Amino acid sequence: MYDYIMVYSDDQYQKTIQSFEIEQFCIIELGLIPISKLRFYKNIDGEEIIVTGILANSNGGYAFDTLDDVEEINLIEIDIPDKLTYEIEKEILDLSNAIASKFSWKVDLRESDS
Repeated sequence: MYDYIMVYSDDQYQKTIQSFEIEQFCIIELGLIPISKLRFYKNIDGEEIIVTGILANSNGGYAFDTLDDVEEINLIEIDIPDKLTYEIEKEILDLSNAIASKFSWKVDLRESDS
């Protein structure tokens, strides 16, 4: 089981942004460190917070082996680590709200059994 915050374009996942645009925003504005295309991290209190840009279908579903060929996204997941402190929670909420504000997207907390 893992927890994450989902930041998404709209209820039908129709609005997208270019991969290049979100990558630049994450690196320059949010100070995230790239891992690979559309995957970033930030170390907060010794925990790596992973941020992933995804192209979801109209139901919000997705599956991928690699993000190398993804040119636009409509969903971002921010993983919440097992060790959650006030500082980590605040930083994750700040990241998700900054993304939502910049692109006029929505923020939703999720809990998954995966």
